[in-house]
Amino acid sequence: MVTDSDLLRKEIERYNEFNNTNFEIIEIAEEIEAEFCKIKTTADESHIFKLGFGLARCEEELRQEDKID
Repeated sequence: MVTDSDLLRKEIERYNEFNNTNFEIIEIAEEIEAEFCKIKTTADESHIFKLGFGLARCEEELRQEDKID
C-alpha cells in the first residue's frame, strides 16, 4: 500500500539507478484512500526493504515540507 503511486515510481527510478536493480510497477489497484502497487524485480529480497525505507524517508521529508499530508 502506498499513498501515491507516482511517488513510488520516482523512488523506484532513483533506487534502480543508484543500486543497479530492476524494480518496476506492474499493477496498480486503487481503493478509497490508498493505492496498492504490485512490483517485480530479480533483485535480492533485501532490496525490497531498502526500497521501502527509502520511500518512507522520502514521504516523511515531503510531509515536513508540507508538500503532502
